[in-house]
Amino acid sequence: MATHPGEDEQLEALKKWWAENGTVTIVGFIVGLAVLFGGRAWFDHKQSTSEAASAELSLLLNELNVGGDSSIIDKADAILSEYAGNSQAGFASLIKAKALVESGAIADAKAVLQLVIDKPLVEGIDELARLRLARLLVVESNYDDALSLVNGGGKAFEAHYQELRGDIYIAQGHVEKAREAYQGALADPAALASSQELRMKLDSLGAADDANLEGENS
Repeated sequence: MATHPGEDEQLEALKKWWAENGTVTIVGFIVGLAVLFGGRAWFDHKQSTSEAASAELSLLLNELNVGGDSSIIDKADAILSEYAGNSQAGFASLIKAKALVESGAIADAKAVLQLVIDKPLVEGIDELARLRLARLLVVESNYDDALSLVNGGGKAFEAHYQELRGDIYIAQGHVEKAREAYQGALADPAALASSQELRMKLDSLGAADDANLEGENS
């Protein structure tokens, strides 16, 4: 699954932070990491063990450029096994989930994301996993469970949650609820990077008065 525009923006901030503070500079495209919660709070470095885990995570990130899904999953599993209690394992879980999705193992990906939600190793990473799991549920047309996930999330991803709510409401035929959700997403400064896409979605709904008139005539 591709990243959304707002995620790409925060992705660059993560790359910059790691290049300046990590033991190995991140290279390659990171998929699935959305928001830096206070920069250093993302990485609870614990001297040598944490540095080793950081180095392994950087190698895994580099694997996203050159490796296949199976090799990415294997390397992620190695980090999860060796450094299960470290924050880096949380990131490895997200990367593993993406590779599982791309390999077609959707059920396994959902299980990994649910584990991140239930036992987050990094502050806020459960919110990102919640968003990604909800998107998988939408693809499966499991709208009620997807809506429950986004409705139970925190405020840090509210713009993304609102947009997904809009998508769900459209699929369910609730045009006015979708309009309110998209408008709520646009009002959030965090949605700046995806504002053009949101406006296109809003425009596709037509004017509110037209939608109400159609409902009265149906």
